[in-house]
This record gives sequence, structure tokens and C-alpha cells, in this order.
Amino acid sequence: MATRNIEKEEKRKTQIVQAAFEVIASRGYNNFTIEDIANRAGLSKGGVLHYFKTKEDILIHLLEVIYRQIEETIVRRSQRYRTAEKKLKAIIIAFIVTAKRHPSVYTVMVDFWAQVSTNERVKNINGKIYGIICDEVRKIIDLGVESGEFVAVDSANVARLIVSMVMNVAIQWTFDNSGCNIDHITRACLSMVTAYLRKRCNIKAES
Repeated sequence: MATRNIEKEEKRKTQIVQAAFEVIASRGYNNFTIEDIANRAGLSKGGVLHYFKTKEDILIHLLEVIYRQIEETIVRRSQRYRTAEKKLKAIIIAFIVTAKRHPSVYTVMVDFWAQVSTNERVKNINGKIYGIICDEVRKIIDLGVESGEFVAVDSANVARLIVSMVMNVAIQWTFDNSGCNIDHITRACLSMVTAYLRKRCNIKAES
């Protein structure tokens, strides 16, 4: 009985979060109410407030869900390969695939980022989860250094550069895909990242 209740609670929370995602994607972060989320979820306002005490609580949970989905995608894709270079390519592609298949993810994320300067909770959770994603990339770079595929670099900084670059590409394409081919840009990103690491390896070998 207890297990069934837990499953019901989780199902309802997922239902509310999905409704919040759809509402924000269509109206923006600041232009909706809890009633809007309740109506989209097919619940009463009280039913929503039973699981989340405030509108901000819903938004924070939604932000965590979005980042967790991205993290799970890049980890799952990278685990398919053995070499660091292929793992890194898989991660870069994962960001782009998210934009192509679920463009509203980045639309909603940008709305959240706009709140960072005024909302301390959003700022903290954004920094924490963004750091987790960058750490996954850092692990791949460190693996490449250890295996001899990449030369020694400041892997933490390089990881942040890679994540920032690819996320920006995905976001720019999400909001205006009329003037660029996302597949071509993805290949360019892959080439720049791998060429940078390979070139540094060659320079080190020559010296």
C-alpha cells in the first residue's frame, strides 16, 4: 500500500512538472500562474500545492529535471564508446540532439537563466547542476590525457569551454534555425575540439 502511494505521488509530481514545462514553453517564466499549471495538468490548484508549496518550488524542481535529463543523455551516449575522443564527440552530439528533438528544453532553460541575477535559488541550483554536467566532460578529458589521446590540459576549464560553446550553438539554433545547418555546425564543433587537443599533442611531441 505504501509503495502504491509513493508511486502515485511520483506520478502526480511528474504530471505537474510536465504541465509546468509546457506552460513555461508557451508563455514564459514570468507570465503564468499556478492555476495555469493546474489546468494543464488536469488538477485543482490545491492538488498542485499539495506537492509544491510555491510556484518557485515547481520551477526549481523543473530546472533540476531538465538538467538531469541532459546529464543522463550525455552519460548514456558517452558510455557507448571506449575511447575518450569518441566519448567526447558523443557528448557534443547529445547537446545538439536535445535541441533537434526537444527544442522547448532550451527555450525553457533560457527563461530560467534570465532569473539568475535576481533569484538566488535559481542561481545556486543552476550553478550546481551546470557544474555536474561540466564534470562529466572533465572526466572524459582526463581519460583522454591518461590514455595518451590528449595532452595534459586544464581539464576543468576546457570542459566548461566545451559545454558553453555547444550549449550556445544549440540555443542559437533553437531560436533561429533559418540561417544555419545544425549538422554542419555540429561537425565544425567536433572538428575544433578534437583538432585543438590533437594539435596540442603534436606540439608537445615535436618539442
